Amino acid sequence: MARAAAYDAILGATEPVEGRPFADPDRTHADAAVMRAMLAREREDARTWTASRASAISLRADGARGERRQYLAVPDKDALLGARDVTAVGFFGQTRSCDHGVLFELEHEVASAFPHYASAGLLSYFDVELDDGSYGFGNLILFWTPEVPPEWFSNAAHERAVSIAPEHYHSIRLHRGTIPGPFLGDGELEIDRTKYFDFDSDPVWRGLRLFA
Repeated sequence: MARAAAYDAILGATEPVEGRPFADPDRTHADAAVMRAMLAREREDARTWTASRASAISLRADGARGERRQYLAVPDKDALLGARDVTAVGFFGQTRSCDHGVLFELEHEVASAFPHYASAGLLSYFDVELDDGSYGFGNLILFWTPEVPPEWFSNAAHERAVSIAPEHYHSIRLHRGTIPGPFLGDGELEIDRTKYFDFDSDPVWRGLRLFA
């Protein structure tokens, strides 16, 4: 999805999209607020790791006890703690009413390759179940590279997740932004572009919104 080169619409920062409310620019601003909250939570947790001898961090809540499902993976703790001018990617999907178990299984498979991705640019992967059940989960993925490294797309499980996305989502918003300064500083996450995928359209409708 992230590599699609052709778009049905290239939009300005405030330009509306008739008939596609998921692509309203206000949705990006709402997603940005969620991403900033996730960043704040990750920073808060990370400050407790500075004295830890662990080289990697993996924290998971599976929702079995009624809590919201979430998963935070940091394949190289020191790389994240020392990172500057981080690239942030956010994933938000409007889920269909179906069994999403296969997506969680694929997430586990992708996670097994995180140590490899760390050498290519991956800093952390954070997945949180949202309060609004219609939009499922929010992902915040951080990289030390200015663009998402190509290795991120070469995993077979990731390719499988991309291929079955239309079966599990009505639509997807994929954001890219930046966090200036040190990761453990107070730099604010800002989104500079959003990609849209409308799987209820035949063929799939793709849009790109560019922010100043």
